[in-house]
Amino acid sequence: MNKIEKIRGTFDLLDDDAQKFLFVINILTSLSYQYGFNPIFTPILENTNLFLRSIGEETDVVNKELYTFLDRSNRSISLRPEGTASVLRSLIETKYFSIKQTPFKYFYYGPMFRYERPQAGRQRQFHQFGIEILGTNSYLDAVEVVLFSVTFLNSIKITNYKLLINNIGGIETRKKWIQELKKYFSKYQNQLTEDSKRRLKTNPLRILDDKVDGTKEFVKKAPKIDQFLNDEEKKYFKNITNLLNKLSIKYTIDSTLVRGLDYYTNFVFEIVSKNKELSGQSTLIGGGKYDELTQELGGPDISCIGLAIGIERIMICLNIENKIIDETVMKSQVCFCCLNENLFDNCKILETKLRNDGISCISNYNTTKLPKLFKYAKQNRVQVVVIIGEKEFKQNKVIIKNQTTMEQKTVGIKDLSKTILALLKK
Repeated sequence: MNKIEKIRGTFDLLDDDAQKFLFVINILTSLSYQYGFNPIFTPILENTNLFLRSIGEETDVVNKELYTFLDRSNRSISLRPEGTASVLRSLIETKYFSIKQTPFKYFYYGPMFRYERPQAGRQRQFHQFGIEILGTNSYLDAVEVVLFSVTFLNSIKITNYKLLINNIGGIETRKKWIQELKKYFSKYQNQLTEDSKRRLKTNPLRILDDKVDGTKEFVKKAPKIDQFLNDEEKKYFKNITNLLNKLSIKYTIDSTLVRGLDYYTNFVFEIVSKNKELSGQSTLIGGGKYDELTQELGGPDISCIGLAIGIERIMICLNIENKIIDETVMKSQVCFCCLNENLFDNCKILETKLRNDGISCISNYNTTKLPKLFKYAKQNRVQVVVIIGEKEFKQNKVIIKNQTTMEQKTVGIKDLSKTILALLKK
């Protein structure tokens, strides 16, 4: 019988990788609560029209990457490619905007799906962690999402990155810019890729950061947005850069940065890895402001801002920069080594008591041979081994061995939890 393999562009997470994944999620969740965000979880399946209206029909995500199918009722269903649209759909559908006072602050995480060519840092199923501040037009909240991003990376000791920011203007400003870009790029049509020729008619902004055309000299010399920005848009962006300076957050203004989704306005940013292993797929965190998306989806006319973090790319950076790999792996604190099958029940009772006292434990009851039990303990990177033989148990004692210092001593069973807790604190 042929074995069944995972679908291309998907992956399994187990052992160390699964532990690192949960480590990153736990850090982000804790930080979100610290910043005043509440959790929200939305379905993986959504009405396809949600993404057509929010992301934009002419984006690569919708044109090339959306996983879409008809269900048994002949409805067009899509696997979510990003999280913001679903969050807004949920809050609009539940009438939160008419019940509660804005701004709302939410965080989410979960799997997203895009049909892309799999490579390092890019899979067809991937995980994002996102935050959204809904109902705010303050530049302070724009700085808040950048500060959240930098604080997170600092907390997990990722340092080899750069922060890129840009002002892409409001809707009316962008319309003027887009018209000028269409006129400009029409002179160079024969030098554009087929994708860019299509975008010239639909969304010429995407030509600016195209992986191929974006490197060409005539694209770099295209009209810049700052020629069209009004005073209010300039002031908003200036307030952001002034505060980033005061907070000593280093950044680079990148005039080609437009982001890949149509709903962004004014302030956008990306944090990109400088590690060569992620070249081409280097964006770790990206986000920005969006002013009309809520209204487009049937909600109120409000401004919002948010970001999304690629969990798999963060994990790649953890491995590359090799800063906290040991810390990212949750260690079992105690492994029970029971040397007599007749004592298995007693070991399980002791093990349960330790767990009730807040100590994590593992055991292998498939063998009583000490070499195999030590090998099992080492494989699971436990900190303390508890050895129980018939002689020790008759004396109401156990042997504990510190796997870091390799020291061992005999202690009374009644003092086991207290002794181990003291040992773990060292």
